[in-house]
Amino acid sequence: MTLSRLLTRAIARGDGACAVDPDSDIIDLVARGDTDAAVRCVMRRYGVALYRYCRAGLGDAALAEDVQQQVFVEVHRDLPRFTRRSRLKIWLFAIARHRVYDAAKRRRRARRHVADDADDVDAVDPRPSAAESVDEARLRAALVDCLAALPDATRAALLLRYQQGFSFAEMAAICGERPSTLCARISRVLPRLRRDIESRIGPL
Repeated sequence: MTLSRLLTRAIARGDGACAVDPDSDIIDLVARGDTDAAVRCVMRRYGVALYRYCRAGLGDAALAEDVQQQVFVEVHRDLPRFTRRSRLKIWLFAIARHRVYDAAKRRRRARRHVADDADDVDAVDPRPSAAESVDEARLRAALVDCLAALPDATRAALLLRYQQGFSFAEMAAICGERPSTLCARISRVLPRLRRDIESRIGPL
């Protein structure tokens, strides 16, 4: 299910614990000293999800690819020291969250140095693909614009919850915040998202 559909359902209804790590095979590779193979496995398993998270968080395909590569470079460097205090996926997305924040800050600084008041929003192409309707494409484009207007921390929380499917406990481990804080943040922003989207495309 697309992020736009998941968020729309959450907005409409006002939606506002650690088992065994399923990536133990990757940890075993690291323990055997085969970090390269472990990182290749991480890339196969989570590469697409990481890219989608970076893409939605930054609204820029090329920048998302760069950030994804930065994440994997960091993973290759630090995976041998992974302490298993959390699941591997949580550790991985915590890295991605920081790198997305860093990239967004660098982009804001660079744009402040450019004396150009033109609209320079890197948005997803709003034209519908063959697999989606015009209405879905309009919803997706409106969602992209509305997400881009949110504070970084709020946007990250929404993406972790509705794009990646993390629980609030898992999000707390990624973000370094209390689950209740993240839950409240999402509960507060969903009505605002609904208003902003409906102001663009009509009632949901």
